Amino acid sequence: MLRAWRWCAVALLTTSSAGAQVSVTPQRIPLDTVTCLELLSVPGERRDRLLIYLNGYFDGAQRATIWDERVAGERVERALATCKSRPETTVLRAFADAWSR
Repeated sequence: MLRAWRWCAVALLTTSSAGAQVSVTPQRIPLDTVTCLELLSVPGERRDRLLIYLNGYFDGAQRATIWDERVAGERVERALATCKSRPETTVLRAFADAWSR
């Protein structure tokens, strides 16, 4: 089941809406080595998609069955705060720390 969600998230990350004027070239991002600095340098919509994916990745790892928008937003904000204060940190570490609180 988790694999199906991952593919869904990958599809979401690599496609753009039909009405959008910007063409997004699919990209492979090695989550285990990408740093916060790299995440913060990703442009607007692509960064949003990556954040959505990471939210689902960590919720899936915890087998969450409810999406709480407020909690998810707080977690993402904590992860981004970590990224801004320690840009050398890996994205997975920043998000793992945010999800553990």
